[in-house]
Amino acid sequence: MATPFSRTIRSLQIDNYYISLAGLLVAILLLVMWGYWFFTAKMTFYESSQSVSVTGKEFLTHQFPKMDSQVTRAQVIRERLIIAEFPSESPETIKVGQTAFVRLDGKVGKKTGTIPATVVNVIHPVGQEEETVVLRAGIDVAAPNPFKEGGGGEVKIEVEHLTPATLVLRASGLLTETAPVSYSSQ
Repeated sequence: MATPFSRTIRSLQIDNYYISLAGLLVAILLLVMWGYWFFTAKMTFYESSQSVSVTGKEFLTHQFPKMDSQVTRAQVIRERLIIAEFPSESPETIKVGQTAFVRLDGKVGKKTGTIPATVVNVIHPVGQEEETVVLRAGIDVAAPNPFKEGGGGEVKIEVEHLTPATLVLRASGLLTETAPVSYSSQ
């Protein structure tokens, strides 16, 4: 006599669970990789300037190679002071020594390439809406000179490096105290 029940002993022996087990393992692996990214990935946050001007004073410095470097001669660096204006909320996050990137206006509205810079001074004028930040930007003398006195452009200063987990905790209100600003080694 045939059994109409579909889950007989024979059908249970024939069925296998390998496909669902493989899918479950792939899902767990993806969840572990996402968790690792969520707690360790560093996201950089920047403050952008409202206006930029280049000073007329130029400094030439010599940078000597490190002992383990293959470079044998000193590199001459052209340095200029750059003055940037930031919104009044920004100076709480902007500190001396932070890394910045400068893009100056070039010919016919084109921007120059990114020039590395360092914050030298932060000036907090009382009662004004904008704060002044002085930066020192440097470029190799052999490269074309992008600095022209006055001019305009944009400055972005690295102010924080946070993980996505920290951002979620801040947004939820669970993380009210923030860690000190970390500086990039670039």
